[in-house]
Amino acid sequence: MTDLSLPTALQAPSPRRKKALANRFTPWFFLAPFLTVFAAFFVAPVGYALYLSLFIKKRGGFGPARQAFGGLTNYVRAFQDSEFLQSLLHILLFMVIQVPLMLLAATALALILDGVKNGFAGRFFRTAFYLPYTLPSVIAGLLWGYLYSKNLSPFNQITGLKTDFLASGILLFSIGNIVTWTWTGYNMITLYAALQNVPGELYEAARIDGASNWDLTRYVKLPLLRPALTLSAIFSVIGTMQIFSEPFVLRPLGYVPDNITPNTYLYLVVARDGNFSYGAALAVLLAVFTFILSGFFLRSVQGES
Repeated sequence: MTDLSLPTALQAPSPRRKKALANRFTPWFFLAPFLTVFAAFFVAPVGYALYLSLFIKKRGGFGPARQAFGGLTNYVRAFQDSEFLQSLLHILLFMVIQVPLMLLAATALALILDGVKNGFAGRFFRTAFYLPYTLPSVIAGLLWGYLYSKNLSPFNQITGLKTDFLASGILLFSIGNIVTWTWTGYNMITLYAALQNVPGELYEAARIDGASNWDLTRYVKLPLLRPALTLSAIFSVIGTMQIFSEPFVLRPLGYVPDNITPNTYLYLVVARDGNFSYGAALAVLLAVFTFILSGFFLRSVQGES
């Protein structure tokens, strides 16, 4: 008797097969909007920056300069650019001093708030400490620019001094003060949230064993804060490498060098000189340097644990 059944490939999929296919493609369906935006606004610009960094401006005879393929010429130039290298040294010095001080202040505030717990005082101080972060960095720069002004500073008017907070010797510290004032509250909230996840039974057991408040802080709270501190430190390192608004806003108020930070120098290379290809190469190198620095820091912290 002849078998008239359809081949296996042409048969309708079984309900189990349909469910397996649905389970396979459902996550991609929900991820599609994010992946589309991510590809359009992150992957594509990064790819274009890499492509653009391989070209140079070339003059041949008369007429305007034209774009020509230059390979790694822009990258070689960046490593020979003393202004760019100096900006990296500035930001490294800034990072070594400012990030630990900011995290130390954020940790202290988080521990204080954890002691206060709830109530009006707790809510008030949480809001007060976090409030500077809600101000845009440009507004914060303008506000502190007024306070730093040699002729308008309330500090100089009260003391009768003529301290120039934007002098070359203390300029990085003045910018560091703005960044610390802005971001300490943000890191404080992160650390405070980590403290709220500590089980209360752990505190009770420590107190039964005779632990004082200082013992609780030193042997219970601070060790449990280490993962949150590591995360905050990595974000702070990445954020430090991106500093731009604060020094740029202060430029009209005093002498702020073009290479005070890598991002400021990069912006001026593009905006003032119109060299987009070289600016793209500097941006790529800055991203790679940030990635290496944050990875080295993370590996060092993990190696100690």
